[in-house]
Amino acid sequence: MKARFIFLFLGMLPMMAFSQTKADSLTDELRSKILNTFKHFSIGFYVDAYYNITLDAIKDTSNLIPFSANCPVQNMIRINHAAIEIGYNDDKVRGKLALQWGDAPNLLATSDEQFIRNIRQANFGFRIVKDLWIDFGYLLNPVGYESSWAVINQISTVTVGGYFEPGNVLGAKLSYQFSKKVSAGIMVGNSYSLAYGRNTHWALMMFLEYRPWSFLTIDYNNFMGNQALKDADIDNNILYNNLIITCKPAKGVLLVGQFDLAAQTNSGLLPDTTKTALMCSGFIQAGYSFNSHFSLTARYEFFTDPDAFLSSLYKYDGKLTGLMTNGFTAAFEYKPVQFGYIRLAYRFLHSNPGNNIYYSGQLDHINILTFTTGIRF
Repeated sequence: MKARFIFLFLGMLPMMAFSQTKADSLTDELRSKILNTFKHFSIGFYVDAYYNITLDAIKDTSNLIPFSANCPVQNMIRINHAAIEIGYNDDKVRGKLALQWGDAPNLLATSDEQFIRNIRQANFGFRIVKDLWIDFGYLLNPVGYESSWAVINQISTVTVGGYFEPGNVLGAKLSYQFSKKVSAGIMVGNSYSLAYGRNTHWALMMFLEYRPWSFLTIDYNNFMGNQALKDADIDNNILYNNLIITCKPAKGVLLVGQFDLAAQTNSGLLPDTTKTALMCSGFIQAGYSFNSHFSLTARYEFFTDPDAFLSSLYKYDGKLTGLMTNGFTAAFEYKPVQFGYIRLAYRFLHSNPGNNIYYSGQLDHINILTFTTGIRF
């Protein structure tokens, strides 16, 4: 009996070994699938802080700098952004979730849309055919060179024109890469921004990028739709045009030019409110990187909205008019590491004489020193 048991046990050893090997192979296969899935994921973090010093010796009853898309609070050390980014990129599927906190997200969300303030992006997309993608969700608007995320800019603070540009879009995007030189797409949905708010009318956006040479890129973007409320008797149809030219003519040199032109129907000032109102804004920017650690950037900006269909009304020379400003900014940057930066910038903004919009309505100009530092990895 004992001999028979030993015989049976020895006979089962190959089967047991085979079963163990098979189990190991299944475990390895599952592990491989998991690792293969996670290799398409990426995770990142972004934190930046800032400090503004207003130079004019006038007591300001407000601690906010007007028309700030970021770095809004003066004379206090503050967190501009604290964010986490999660991405997924595969041959046929992609997605992006970016959550943010800090002064800038709170500033750019209207009071009735506060739920959106902590979401920078939340979207996913599918590749239909080669180079043709469709994305859905909360998407970045293609309009504008600047970002409220200071780390993406060469100058941390955003221009006044950038403050009034259309915001992110909750909707869908279709994009296609025609060649190495040309890409384009369209977007539809609702825009969320402080200047534009949100209504139930859908907006349409188109974007086109042309790169004739490796050192030159030309972008045209637009935004169009009815900005009136759903139950309004009169439509306010807007066409917002945005042209961006970036050029790198020599090593370390970056030149950027942007021009925005917007027109909106039934938006004129009294006595004829049926007129089409116009707005134009833009900036010219030049930067030079001395090496991988140090750079210097200067920018001139302007914003003109005479009919105040984006801005507010101000009294100038006895007449009511919209906001008109221009200004200059110079910024010095030190990058101790590739994913971090320290910047010091001087900014001067000036509005029409009599438009005392700065320092709580005391002056028509403002002088600001802004210190910003951050990391993104």
